[in-house]
Amino acid sequence: MSESTCTFAARDGTPLFSRRWEPEGPIRGEIFGLHGLLEHCGRYADFAACLNAAGYALQMIDHRGHGRSGGSRLFIDRIETLVEDFDGVLQQWRERHGRNPDFLFGHSMGAGVVILHAAARRPQVRGAVLSGPPIRIAARVLPPLRYVAVLLSILWPRLRLARLRTAERLGAHAVSRNPEVIQALRDDPLVFRGRFPVRTAVEILGLPGKLRQAAAAFDVPYLFLQGGADKLSAASGARDFHETSPASDKTLRIYPGLYHEVISEPERDVVLAEVIRWLDARTAPQSR
Repeated sequence: MSESTCTFAARDGTPLFSRRWEPEGPIRGEIFGLHGLLEHCGRYADFAACLNAAGYALQMIDHRGHGRSGGSRLFIDRIETLVEDFDGVLQQWRERHGRNPDFLFGHSMGAGVVILHAAARRPQVRGAVLSGPPIRIAARVLPPLRYVAVLLSILWPRLRLARLRTAERLGAHAVSRNPEVIQALRDDPLVFRGRFPVRTAVEILGLPGKLRQAAAAFDVPYLFLQGGADKLSAASGARDFHETSPASDKTLRIYPGLYHEVISEPERDVVLAEVIRWLDARTAPQSR
């Protein structure tokens, strides 16, 4: 396994930091991935190691405003901006490699961006691995709070009021049941813990509706990974998406008792083995 870094440029010039993990031997398939809200691509080194051991290369970016990428911290003016960033990065990736990646991967908000991008652009890929996209948000947000948030996002979009304690109070209950993962989140200086702009909160709250609408146009082969006890992305949303998507090759795996990050749960070996089997079944047998 070897790791390298580079920088892509968003269409508005914002630098987007990227990591790439490659197997030591022949590359069987190329995967491009996106992380979730508040985090960064460096958290996926263990996932990359598993993929590399099976012959797959993984490349990821830090979303704008996240990790080592440029942009105002955690400010998302429109979720479509992240989709446009992803589209531009894939175009640059194609120019560097002479082809599309074989597969796409996304976790949580990142999986949502993959869904929106694929539904609109229909990229020529073999499939997508979707981990816990927020088709339905598990936590209930009262309508008056939504109304106030929308109003504030119009008047003062950069006002920093919202806060998710993903790596703090809610971490042990929302992300993973693995105490090592929670401790790593708490110790990671690149995981965002402060208050983020109200516009970002509104965009995240509006994402599930956009994803449910996009499901009807999402025909890319996919493996949907969902924790049955996910307190952030409700398992009912995964079922809704699976029933709606017209993809002829689609697989939904709901793991009873697992939380939001199924690839970092104590049962991760079971989940990762499922991912590798799914990738292998859709990859040409010869080395690339």
